[in-house]
Amino acid sequence: MKLMVIDGNSILNRAFYGIRLLSNSAGLYTNAVYGFLNILQKLLADDAPDGLCVTFDRKEPTFRHKLTEEYKATRKGMPDELAMQLPYIKSVLDAMNIPRYELAGWEADDLIGTISRRCEAAGWDCLAVTGDRDSLQLITDKTHVKLVTSKMGHNEYVEYDEAVFEDKYGFAPIRLIDLKALMGDSSDNIKGVPGVGEKTAMELLKSYGSLRGVYEAAEKGEVKPSVAKKLIEGRESAELSFTLATIVTDAPLDFAPEEAKRRDVNNDELYRLFTELEFTKLIEKYGLTAPDGAAAPASSLGEFRFALLTSPEAVAEAAARFAGRPVALLFPAEAATPVFGAEGRFFGLDPALPLGTAAPVFALADKIGTGIKDTQLRLLRAGLQDGGWRFDVGLAAYLLDPSDGDYSLERVAHRYAGLELDAGAEGEQLSLLGEAPDAEKDAKRAAALEALFPILEAKLAEAEMTKLYYEIELPLCPVLAQMEQWGCLVDREALVRYGKELGASIDVFEQAIYTEAGEKFNINSTKQLGAILFDKLGLPPVSRTKSGYSTNIEVLEKLSGKHPIIDAIINYRQFTKLKSTYADGLLAEIAPDGRIHSKFNMTVTATGRLSSTEPNLQNIPVRTQLGAEFRKMFVAPEGELLVDADYSQIELRLLAHISGDETMIASFASGQDIHRSTAAQVFHVAPEEVTSLQRSRAKAVNFGIVYGISDFSLAQDIKVSRAEARDYIDRYLATYSGVKAYMQEIVEQAKRDGYVSTLFGRRRYLPELKSKNFNLRSFAERVALNMPIQGTAADIIKLAMIRVSRRFEAEGLRARLILQVHDELIAQCPEAEAERARQILEEEMENVVQLSVRLLAEAKIGKSWHEAH
Repeated sequence: MKLMVIDGNSILNRAFYGIRLLSNSAGLYTNAVYGFLNILQKLLADDAPDGLCVTFDRKEPTFRHKLTEEYKATRKGMPDELAMQLPYIKSVLDAMNIPRYELAGWEADDLIGTISRRCEAAGWDCLAVTGDRDSLQLITDKTHVKLVTSKMGHNEYVEYDEAVFEDKYGFAPIRLIDLKALMGDSSDNIKGVPGVGEKTAMELLKSYGSLRGVYEAAEKGEVKPSVAKKLIEGRESAELSFTLATIVTDAPLDFAPEEAKRRDVNNDELYRLFTELEFTKLIEKYGLTAPDGAAAPASSLGEFRFALLTSPEAVAEAAARFAGRPVALLFPAEAATPVFGAEGRFFGLDPALPLGTAAPVFALADKIGTGIKDTQLRLLRAGLQDGGWRFDVGLAAYLLDPSDGDYSLERVAHRYAGLELDAGAEGEQLSLLGEAPDAEKDAKRAAALEALFPILEAKLAEAEMTKLYYEIELPLCPVLAQMEQWGCLVDREALVRYGKELGASIDVFEQAIYTEAGEKFNINSTKQLGAILFDKLGLPPVSRTKSGYSTNIEVLEKLSGKHPIIDAIINYRQFTKLKSTYADGLLAEIAPDGRIHSKFNMTVTATGRLSSTEPNLQNIPVRTQLGAEFRKMFVAPEGELLVDADYSQIELRLLAHISGDETMIASFASGQDIHRSTAAQVFHVAPEEVTSLQRSRAKAVNFGIVYGISDFSLAQDIKVSRAEARDYIDRYLATYSGVKAYMQEIVEQAKRDGYVSTLFGRRRYLPELKSKNFNLRSFAERVALNMPIQGTAADIIKLAMIRVSRRFEAEGLRARLILQVHDELIAQCPEAEAERARQILEEEMENVVQLSVRLLAEAKIGKSWHEAH
């Protein structure tokens, strides 16, 4: 008979860090439980034990902690994302009728040691499963240890018996305790003998057999004098370390091997847990059935028929049957053929047919898809008309959980409908949509789109985000697709010239650095630069990393003025980044039509803001003259102009509205400079007496408050002491009492509800608010303060984009939006339409929503982005 005993904490930790964070639709993290069960299934399949049990640590101090407070003192606490899963894995084990053991004052290792010896006494073999090498000391002829380790993202399982251990270490397994007594164990904060490392400890044990033998040899003068000295001086530490490293094998545990014999699972309870955790595939794998009165989760698409359409007439006939009702359309990749259908009947376009043959399908008005903005862009590029869309599955999943990060059809189908779409091996990442243009497989995915539509629509309604979805997110898709299609014209020759100018400046700074250093070296090497600055030139080190001196920008700025080389390095880095990222980088992105077609991502940020990639035009530096030069490269073609409209202080205006602060509202209503007005209030002077320094500091506090700035961060930003920064913040909050009340109330509301919302209902869930980790909790509190403001600003600019675009079209203008950068919209239009386009931008942006303070937008006209800004 063989019993398997699993180190629960060790394997759960390995599962947690081995699989990316997963969660169910209620926001409960599930990756550790899922990974643990995957590992358990493999273990049972490989070893087929007769008995099975799991041990866990408890929170109470053990006898080792009582011996020394230093024991495990350096260990970080369990992450909250893992801690919330611990009760669930225990409940799952109980439902699987797998005994679990934990005992106050004893570690899981001690329970494993005790269980192994009880098994031996009863004539059983024992296999201990753990990720902790400490348990290797338990190996005997009857007890083996299977180590579970991770390598290149995959788990490896190695079983150790006496022969395998001795072949690897060169001594008996029990002597692992002696090894730890000599070399210590940093993970458990066991000191060992100071100055004796692993190599020396191994050599001593191989030579003298045991800790006692080592010390006898040291006393006889048989050990190298320098090592013997360390041993003698560290003897007390070695003896304590020996005790700490020894796994107890006779803990007072109520255990007998027969009690751990494998039994059938509790179907109803395990089904309930797997349903809550949304482990639909595991329900099938364990053969669980729904208890009486419980509805089975949707884990199958049921029967559906698929046909390949081989003629234009067949395509038109198939499209006609779906006119006037929702139809799922999958158009996943550039090389893939479209697949569409509903209610169990699906069709694919023969790859031999031209894409235009599918025009009747694309013209349908109630299509259900995923990533429809990209599909709409493909249709624009193909010159095909889009009849309209009813639903975007990925976009809905993003609204429901904006922090998930994975909105692939496979992920969404699994999470919300329990559907497995071509999943890989257990524990592997799900395959990406459209890896192969296999029409029948895509038909299954199209059927999943249809199944997800009512589920996600209901969840949006439950979360009160239906209006947000149908009035902002979905209508924005065609606007963005058109912006990506049009792109921005770039003056290639001017960009090349500017790149050469930057290159010439880089050469000058490079030579200046070499001159000041007195030698040539790799300026981009942190190690070589650190050696020059701190070893050769003798500058005072500001901070160090594990690999040596830190030479980041914060360090360089603190050293500015202490040596001419510093400013040269700062300039070198700035110019090098500008050239590589923007001059060279933008050149590489210019399409054959002379324009840059940046991609706008709708499901990336947790706040609802759009992001820009390929290239990121939202990140072009504008605060410095050097960076602003790049805006000169974005130009209007001959006969046309650019119109740039920008919201003025939108987040501060939203703070005034959301907080209801009367003083701030009055300041905006009067048309005063809000920063001057704030300075006057905070510093108790007349507005005309406010100095530029006071206004600057008031501005820093104004914007900092929106982001929940701390006195420490403010002090760094405005170069004052922390006490002075705290005084500014306190004065600000005393002046704007409504803001202060909002800051307190919104955090309390977030803790109560688990999320915060924008004025338009966009939610961001904040489980970190319950974290025991101070930094995580503080981060969540800052997000709770900022998200309603920044997220509402994102909603407003999106709605403005939709209305501006519709207004251009309604008035028959050729003007069109080509770029969005946070609170800024840029349009391109014929010269004759410029003034009208400017008026439309200002009107729509300012009147998109009515608040207690007026939204203010200012639009300018120019031949380049720089000129119009």
